[in-house]
Amino acid sequence: MKLIILASGRGSRLNKLTKNNPKCLVKVNHKTILSYLTNSFNLFEKIIIITGYRSKMIMNEIEQKKNIIYVKNHNYMRTNMVSSLFCASDFIDDDVVISYSDIIFDQSILKKLIKCKKTTMPLNYSWLSSWEKRMNKKDIFNDAEDVKVKNKQILSIGGKIEKNKLPKMQFMGLIKINKKDFFKMKKIFHKINNPKIDFTSFINTIINFHSFKIEYIKSNSFWTEIDSLSDLLAAEKMLKNIKKI
Repeated sequence: MKLIILASGRGSRLNKLTKNNPKCLVKVNHKTILSYLTNSFNLFEKIIIITGYRSKMIMNEIEQKKNIIYVKNHNYMRTNMVSSLFCASDFIDDDVVISYSDIIFDQSILKKLIKCKKTTMPLNYSWLSSWEKRMNKKDIFNDAEDVKVKNKQILSIGGKIEKNKLPKMQFMGLIKINKKDFFKMKKIFHKINNPKIDFTSFINTIINFHSFKIEYIKSNSFWTEIDSLSDLLAAEKMLKNIKKI
């Protein structure tokens, strides 16, 4: 199995911290965000890192090994994560796990995900306690995304949250895609012809308009994402109380 890390973006909401650094190299408690993920590299046969902004800095950050492949999205300024994902197509001959590069999470989530046979997305149901440390209630309603599920399958994802009704679970920036589904998704992406479509909107589109089935598993393990300076401060505080990630 392969791991694809989507690390092409800059992360402009982190202001000066990403003026000369890619977002994934921002430090959280003296460690880069990306370095928290490298602890899981031994779970995979190959690691494919999709770079873009300041790509050489990412290559210099990680120890060079035969099982690590770097692929640059040369159009990262004009595209989005989905375009970055399919830059890895030439290297896909097995099932893959996709990970955003601005998240920090417990390795146990990946271990459970790897065991799934079908295309599966882990959803976090203890997400709210983390988000309350990152932002105020109004911002939570604006920033979080709606997720609807039924019978172990995702019905919709990425929509606006209904007024005063927060979803029970939240997307974590992780998904396992089996090989067959990966190339089905690629065909749909080219058919949609929207290089700037965001990841959850793409997933929602393939579910609702192409009858694509994606299962989910629940998780309450530690997970947080870092989009802003307040997220960074919250992550540093939370990680101080966790022995190992």
